[in-house]
Amino acid sequence: MSKFRAVLLASGVASISAVALAAQEGTVQTVPNMYIYCQYRVAAIFPSEPMIRDIMYTNGSWTVPARQFYVERGMDRYSVTIADFSKGGPAIDDTIVENAAIAIRQRGEVRIQFPEDYTPGIPGRQLNISQPDGRLLLSSIYMADHRLYIAESSAPPSDFAAIQLEQSMLLIDANGRDLNGVANVNRYACRR
Repeated sequence: MSKFRAVLLASGVASISAVALAAQEGTVQTVPNMYIYCQYRVAAIFPSEPMIRDIMYTNGSWTVPARQFYVERGMDRYSVTIADFSKGGPAIDDTIVENAAIAIRQRGEVRIQFPEDYTPGIPGRQLNISQPDGRLLLSSIYMADHRLYIAESSAPPSDFAAIQLEQSMLLIDANGRDLNGVANVNRYACRR
């Protein structure tokens, strides 16, 4: 884990520590703003309940369906997009991850970037981009099981919710178990 990610994760401990302390019968009860979507294999802390929309996502020669969970507060935007590559696409492809990172890099000046795997075998990137309007774009990108996951927040540099969303995204299986079974053996209660 990069030093940058460790510092940002430490800043969210107060919000996430309740998750680790509330385990019951193997299922973790989460903080109120942790939204868990097992059907889409993702969980994240949003500043409020996210809206949902279906979009088409283009990456290189691929155009695939995607589900986007998002919150908009004035000019602030927080989103998690899950692009579905299951119809003939690769389970994991570092080129697809890098193509997604290139598109995000083009939205401003790269301040910080890391090739940061979610866990060994699940490639990823973390980016901090200064946007032309002075806002900060934070993004984490990963790919696992034919799904590309992109967490993005665009907000003022001091916005804690932006850091929290980008750093809280969990890749989970259909039963709510974190794919990073080394760092997190918890199972999260799925939304029905």
